[in-house]
Amino acid sequence: MTQSNSNISRLSSNNSTDLDTQQVWTAVDDYIEAHLLEDNPALNQTLENTVRQGYPSHLHIAANQAQMLSMLIKMNGAKRILEFGTFAGYSTIVMAQALPADGYLLTIESRDTHYALAQENIAHAGLTDIIDARLGLANEVIHSLDATTPAFDFIFIDADKQSYPEYLELSLRHARSGTLIILDNVIRAAEIIDPNNHKPSIVGLRELFQALQNHPQIAESTAIQTVGCKGYDGFAMAVVK
Repeated sequence: MTQSNSNISRLSSNNSTDLDTQQVWTAVDDYIEAHLLEDNPALNQTLENTVRQGYPSHLHIAANQAQMLSMLIKMNGAKRILEFGTFAGYSTIVMAQALPADGYLLTIESRDTHYALAQENIAHAGLTDIIDARLGLANEVIHSLDATTPAFDFIFIDADKQSYPEYLELSLRHARSGTLIILDNVIRAAEIIDPNNHKPSIVGLRELFQALQNHPQIAESTAIQTVGCKGYDGFAMAVVK
C-alpha cells in the first residue's frame, strides 16, 4: 500500500475529529491525488532528487495545486510563462508540461544551489528546449530582457515574500491584456491580519494586497485561502487590463 493510500485508510477507520487537523488536511490531499491526478514520472523524480540532496520536500507546491496551475495555463491558452522562484523546478516542470510544443518558460532563481538542483531536474524531465532557467536577481534578469521580448501570457510568483510588490511590478512590465498572474503563499496561516506581526515577509504581503487594490494595470484580482498537506496558506490571482 502506498503512503497516500495508507493515510486514506487510516482516516477512514477513525473519526477524523479525533485526529490532528494537519493530518486531516494531508489525508484529504492524498485522497484527491489518488483519485484525480495521474502519475507523473518526471515530477516523481524531481521530488526524489530534491529529498536525496537534503532539501525539505515541503518547499515545493502541492501536487493538486500544481495540477490547478496546469489547468489554468491550458484554459488561458498560454504559450509564454514567467516564473519567479524556481527552487527544485517542480512547479517549473508542471507548467512547462502544460505548454504546447512551441511554448517558452522563463524561470528565475537567485540561489545557486537551488538553481543547480533545478537544472538537474529539468534536464531529467527532458524540458530544456522549453525552459529557460536563469540564475540571478529577478530585478536584474527582467531588466536584461530585450525591449522586443514578447509579453508573457501566464506569470507565477513563488519566491521571497517581502519582494512580492516588486515582483508584481516587474511582471507588469512584460504582461499583456489578459495575462494571468498567480502569487503563491500570500495568507501565511492568517499572519497577514495580525497587526503585531512585522516580519519582512508579512509586511511585503500586506504591501502586495495594497498594490493589487485599485492597481491601474490590474483588471480584477482576488485571493483564496487554502488548507492541505502544506498547511494553511493561500494564493492571489490577478488579470492584467
